[in-house]
Amino acid sequence: MNETRKNLGLGALALIPIACCIGIPLIAAAGISVVVAAWAGGIAIGALVLLAVAIMLTLRARQRRHARQAPPLSITRSRS
Repeated sequence: MNETRKNLGLGALALIPIACCIGIPLIAAAGISVVVAAWAGGIAIGALVLLAVAIMLTLRARQRRHARQAPPLSITRSRS
């Protein structure tokens, strides 16, 4: 019974390098995916900010155009 446990311990010790070789690429892939997700999120936030700025500029231009085109109010006297 003691020899079986010793052999099992040596076998498990031999599996450590294999597990590390499998785990390192997985960790690297997870790190790369986090970078890609952050990059894509940054692009999405930037696009939303640009859209908001474009909407604000369009609204401001419409307000200015409307203010210029409106005729001034004048008070006229009726002839009686």
